[in-house]
Amino acid sequence: MLPVYVGIDLACAKNKRLPICLVSGEERLVPLQIPTNIRDLLPRGLGNREIASENPFHVSAERVVCALKQLEHEKGWRIERIAIDAPAAPPISGSRLCELELFKKGLSVFKTPIESDWTTIRNQCVDHLNMRRSESTLPFANKIWMAYGFKLFSGLRASFCCEVIEVYPYAIVRRLLSDVEHKSARTGYADQLAVIAHHTRWDKPDELARRLHEVVPGVKPHDRLDAFMAAWIATLPAHGRRAYGDPQDANDSIWIPH
Repeated sequence: MLPVYVGIDLACAKNKRLPICLVSGEERLVPLQIPTNIRDLLPRGLGNREIASENPFHVSAERVVCALKQLEHEKGWRIERIAIDAPAAPPISGSRLCELELFKKGLSVFKTPIESDWTTIRNQCVDHLNMRRSESTLPFANKIWMAYGFKLFSGLRASFCCEVIEVYPYAIVRRLLSDVEHKSARTGYADQLAVIAHHTRWDKPDELARRLHEVVPGVKPHDRLDAFMAAWIATLPAHGRRAYGDPQDANDSIWIPH
């Protein structure tokens, strides 16, 4: 069975394809082609309105699990580790240590609301929509995607006998480059592509970019690169990476290259 590693750049924007990257290889890290029939199983984004459903993002998370299970079955692959760009779980109280450490390093990050706040968040969103107010003005619009991440982490951890870790592409890039423009800027993307290509043993960054365009779902090049970055961190053994937060707590650790 071919050992493979998975990186997911979480996306829940309406109709957006989920950037997911599976990789393998020893000489260089190669993004793998996902068969069309399985690619079609992957969910498209449901938008922030999904938070008002009875069980938000449950079906989307289940579709990701089913697609990966089918990949293992059809292709003879064995998923060794999965890395996701999203909070693994809300804290019971206070702030997550990993986020506090990122703040101290000057890295911006959305603070994850505590577990008990999520009922209030959902109720306020339901009330907002019931009053026929615009989805574009939905409360907590910059936090709702986290609920998708919680479901994805719990579903994958329950379904696969492998480690499912949290990553943050911006923290990965800042570990490798002391100063870099935002990934949406042409120079910022090019710099990030070049340094990631180097560390994954691609001599020509443009070749990596073309491969990602061919095999990784997603509209924007930097979304596909983020998914590949996540997959790269998933390939690293324990001694090849380190965590912001508590490395012994799977819900409070964000992994970057050592």
